[in-house]
Formats: sequence, structure tokens, C-alpha cells
Amino acid sequence: MLRFVLAFALTGIALAARFTVAADAQPDPIEKQLAVQQAMADARKYLDAASPAEAVAALEKEISNADGSKAFLTLLRECYTAELARLEKAPTAEAERIAQTRRKLSLLGGEAKPAPVPTPVAPAVPVMPPVPATLPEPNLGPSLVEPTVEPLAAPTIAPVGDSAASAVAAFKKGNYADAAQLFASVGGANLTVEQKAAWAYCRIKLSADRVNSPSCDAVTAASAVQDVTEALQLVPQNADLQKVGQQLLKAAQAKAGSAKAVAPVVSAAGDVVETDSFRVHHGGDRALGESVANAAEAGRKQIFERWSGAPGGAWQPKCDIVIHATGDVYAKATGKPAAMTGHASVSLTNKRATARRIDLRADDTAAVSNALPRELTHVVLADLFADKPPPKWAEEGMAILAGSPEEISRYTRTLPRCARDNELRNLAALFELKDFPAEKITGYYCQSVSVTEHLIKLKGERNFKIFLSDAERYGTPRALERQYGIQSVQTLEASWKSANLESARGQAP
Repeated sequence: MLRFVLAFALTGIALAARFTVAADAQPDPIEKQLAVQQAMADARKYLDAASPAEAVAALEKEISNADGSKAFLTLLRECYTAELARLEKAPTAEAERIAQTRRKLSLLGGEAKPAPVPTPVAPAVPVMPPVPATLPEPNLGPSLVEPTVEPLAAPTIAPVGDSAASAVAAFKKGNYADAAQLFASVGGANLTVEQKAAWAYCRIKLSADRVNSPSCDAVTAASAVQDVTEALQLVPQNADLQKVGQQLLKAAQAKAGSAKAVAPVVSAAGDVVETDSFRVHHGGDRALGESVANAAEAGRKQIFERWSGAPGGAWQPKCDIVIHATGDVYAKATGKPAAMTGHASVSLTNKRATARRIDLRADDTAAVSNALPRELTHVVLADLFADKPPPKWAEEGMAILAGSPEEISRYTRTLPRCARDNELRNLAALFELKDFPAEKITGYYCQSVSVTEHLIKLKGERNFKIFLSDAERYGTPRALERQYGIQSVQTLEASWKSANLESARGQAP
């Protein structure tokens, strides 16, 4: 009886419908079991790739065939637990889906625990240069921290506004991110010396966490440089914070290199088109701004669905899209080469995006069809791979394959020429690259696109994303075997060359 109740509650399938189908249309018992086993295998893959929503969908599809299997229901309970945790941690709360998932989990006997509140942890020490494992908390005085001994006379304390009081309370609880935002809303000019020290401490602590994170990229490190610099300006006489802040600056600068933080965008009134997830700064060409905004919203949904599943909600913070009039204006504003048609920047803090930006050129006739979806893919991938970004070859391949057919074809046609000119690497070397190579860059891009497309043709986009997550967890050889049944990188290389190079031999580039 329980399995029929579960079928009703979890999938909404009407039992009567099962008896209206002709007997000869009923699935064979073996087919049913095979479908259930395949669904369980798929669900486990999705869980391993941190995609619980897809895991739930795979199992719910076959719940009427599971026939109360204990293993099936145990795995389904695990999937609901993971999905509930994901929903509760999402930037945009979806109350209805959370409640529905809780009900389903309860029916399976699972305990729907509230999302855990992370305990602030002192930053780890990076290899080079060192950041102290602990930060010296500032001496905040009686205006912020209750004294251990009752003073003989209450000190004179400047009046504290509601926001400052809330910031103080958050700081004392160790909620440094909340405290930093509240202090910022008050403004440095309205804070006491002790409150400024607390604000600076919060910003340095949060920046240390970002720099020490394995997912810290150059742009995130550059953002940390900017934040720590501003924090130290708040406390010029605080020797302890100055010492730690300077050490952190060196670490962040080493990771940032020549990268710049995601710059805030300020546009004249009327020069911005705003949607649920984007702010398009069009510089006066409103028609172009609206076209880009509409394409960005549609493209964001499409990119999420292509690689993972429907987006969980609108982006907060929104992604700024800045449209520059010409290549020269673009180069002057961004420091990028004038020949580039666009680039994307994302800053991450504690595995969540704190700033998103895309820069495009108005004089690029393919801005909407090619540059926008290419750069938007980079921004979406920052969400999908929040723990650690995907390998550069894969990220570039995924981004370019989001562009126009004409642009993709250009890379495909150039690949044979790169092979003849010895500009390609063996795949083991390609997979080991941590960043863009200093040489053979054209071959690198063409090969990245081709290998990415080859693997997608084997099992689809979502399986490719799972493969990348598996490669990070288990290593590339085992990931190839788990997701594609390919025994080694060398075997993949042989099949890739056969499909993409030997058939093109002798063709003009």
C-alpha cells in the first residue's frame, strides 16, 4: 500500500490510468527493472556532479516502476535531501519548491533539517606568500564589546544608529559578511574609530577567505586587492590590521597578476535597460540595449538548460552588460586589446558571485549572435562550477560552441591547418594545461573546441559537465571510463583524430 501512496504523493500519477492501458501495452517486467536500474545509475551520476535536481527528476520518472524497491527509495531520499540543501542555499529562495521537497522527503521517512549555518573559520595559510592563520581582532572598546568588568562610570559613547547597531551585533556574532554590508550602508564618515576597525577587520577576513579558496581566480584575487586596500585606509593607525592586511595584499596580488577587479558601472540616467538578471548600459542606443537585454535573458536560460537544468532564479547581483561604441573605446575602458569583441568578469566570495560583468562592442555586427552568448557562457559556468572552475580548454570550448554557426565553423575549418603546422598538443598535455599557453594559441583554441564538441556528440552536454566534475574528483582517465566507457586518454585521442582530422585530411583550411 505504501508504494501506491508514494506514487500518488511524489509524482501525481493517477492509479486508475494504469488500468486503462491495454494489457499488451504494459511494459515487460524486465524492461521495467532495466528502466529503474538505469534511472538509479543516472541519479547517482547527477549526485556525484552536484546536480540533485536532475537526480530527482530521473528517479521520479520511474517511481511507478520501482515497485517499492528499498534501494530505489533510499536513493530517492538521498536525492531529496541533497536537493533540499541546494534549494535552501540558493541566492533566490523558492518557498513552494522547498515546501514540496520537504513533504516528499517526509513521506520517505527522511528528516528535513534546516540548512546549516556555517561557522566562521579562520583562513588557511596559502603556500606563497603566507597569510596568517588568524587575524587579530581589533580592540573595539566598550561601545562594541561588553567589558568583562563593570566600569566605575559609563564611558561617553557617540550615538549609534540602527544600521551601525545591527552591524555591531553581526560582528560580535561572527557574521562578518552581514556586518561588512551594514557598516558600508552607514559609511565610514559616520563610524567611530572602533567601528571602522571592526569594518576593516570584516573586509580583511572575508578577503582572506576568498584568496585562500581553491576556486580563487585572478579576477577574484584582484577584487580582494581592491577591498583590502580600501579596508586599510580605514585604519591607518591600527598596527595589527595593517600588518596582516599588507601580508594579504601580497598574496592577493600574486594571484591577481595583471587582472583587474570587476569594476562597478555608472551610467547616465536613461542609458540603462534593466531586466530580472541584467543591467545593460547602452550609452544612448536604447534599441541596441533592449535587443541585448532580451537576448541575454533568453540566452541565460538556454545556457543553463543546455549544461545543467533550469536556472534556480534570477541573478542577484544582476549581471552588468556594458556596450562600448568602438574597439578603441572598449580598449581604453577595459585595458583589453581593441581587436577583441568582448570579455566577461565574475568575482566570487564563498563560492557565490558577488559581481558579474560582460563588456561588448556596439560596432561588432555579431555582438548579439556570437560575442554575447560566448561571454554569457563564461558567467553561467561560474555558477555551475562554483567550487572550482572547469579546465581552461573545456571552458573555452563550451563558450565558443555557444556562438554563431559561422564562428564555430571558422575554428573547425582551421583545425586541419593547425595539425599540419604542428600546432596541436597530444590530449594528455592539453588536459594538463592550467592556463592559456604561451605558444600555439590558435591550435589551442581550435583543439579545445573540437575535443569539447567530440565529447558532446558522444553523450550530450550535461554528461560532458558531469565528466568535468568527475575529472576534478577522480582524475581524467577514470572520468573518461566512468562517463564514456573510454579506457584511456590515448584511446580518446585516437577516436577524436579519426573523427575530426583524418576525414579532413587534404582539405583546404
